[in-house]
Amino acid sequence: MKDWIVKYWLETLFGAVVLVLGALYKRLAMKFKKQLSDQKALKNGMLALLRSEIIRCHDKYMQKRWIPIYALESVLALYCSYEALGGNGTVTKLVEDLKTLPNSEKEGNVYDIIRNT
Repeated sequence: MKDWIVKYWLETLFGAVVLVLGALYKRLAMKFKKQLSDQKALKNGMLALLRSEIIRCHDKYMQKRWIPIYALESVLALYCSYEALGGNGTVTKLVEDLKTLPNSEKEGNVYDIIRNT
C-alpha cells in the first residue's frame, strides 16, 4: 500500500510540477515576444522622428541657402543615430546636401575650407 501511494503521488506531483513549469514557460515566452514587439515599435518610432527632423532641417536650411555650424553638427548627430538604428540611405542625400551649404550668409562651407588646407 505504501509503495502504491508513493508511486502515484510522486507521479501526480511530477505531473503538477511539469504543468506549472510549462505554464511559466508559456507566460515568459509571451512576455518576451511582447517586449520584442515593443522594442521594434520604439525603434521604428525613433527612426521616423529622426528622419522627420533631418528632413525638416534640410527644408529649412536649403531654403535659407546656408546652415550654421551648430545646426550642421546637430544634423550630423541625428544622422549618426539614424544610421546606428538601421535607417536606410534615403536621408543620406539630404545630409550631403546640407554639408555643401555655406556655414554663414557671408562665408564658405567649413568642409570646403578644410579640404583646401
